[in-house]
Order: sequence, then C-alpha cells, then structure tokens
Amino acid sequence: MPGVYEALNAGIKFQVNETRSKLAANVLMPSRLHLLLFIDGRLLSAFMRDFKKYTAQKVLPEICGSRRIWQFRYDRQVIWSEDIFLTKMSYIHDNPVKAELVSRPEDWVWSSAADYMECRKGPLDVWMEWH
Repeated sequence: MPGVYEALNAGIKFQVNETRSKLAANVLMPSRLHLLLFIDGRLLSAFMRDFKKYTAQKVLPEICGSRRIWQFRYDRQVIWSEDIFLTKMSYIHDNPVKAELVSRPEDWVWSSAADYMECRKGPLDVWMEWH
C-alpha cells in the first residue's frame, strides 16, 4: 500500500498549501486517515472536497482503479483547548498500535508520531509551533 499512502500524502500536502493551513498531526491507515489541522473553519469543507477530488481523480485511479474510495462524509471536531488537542493527537498517533500494525506509534511510517518523538522526519511537513 505504499503507493496509496504516497498519493494521499501528495493530496494532503497540496491542500494544506492551497488553503494555507497548518498540519499539526496526521496518520494514514489502511481504512481511514486522521488529520489535525489549523484551518479557517470556513475552508474545511472546501479542503475536504478538494482533497477527495484531487486524490480520487488525479492520483489514486492509477493505484486503485475506478472504484469509489471516499465516503460521502467526514467527521469534524473543533478543538477548544490544548488538553483536548493533546488527547486527540495521542489518539491519532496510537491508532496504528491499536490496529496492531506496529508496537510503538513512532514505528508507523505514515504518521507524524516520529516527528513528535524526534526519531525521524515523517512524510509530511508538520507544524509543531502550535504550543
């Protein structure tokens, strides 16, 4: 699945740049992805629409063929405090461990966990100046 993850990362990177958002944390999983974004709330639906369109039409067909790859909805959660932010980040980074893909969050290549553990640079630029 590396080609799929690389394609998703390309779409995320493109949309982060297009919307001038800041990506604080992420994880790509076989069945889902999680993003912690600093973004103007009015731009979130456009971000998701364009991200899904970009990946579905320009990148993923080469890898996945013509099958539908996205659900019609996405879950949006507004983060109101640093404590909630840290809880969500921990949840995101722990997903690959809970799915038994790796034993430690920083071992999952398609995540920002290693950036925060200062083990290595992940595949996407992560904005860590949020605190």
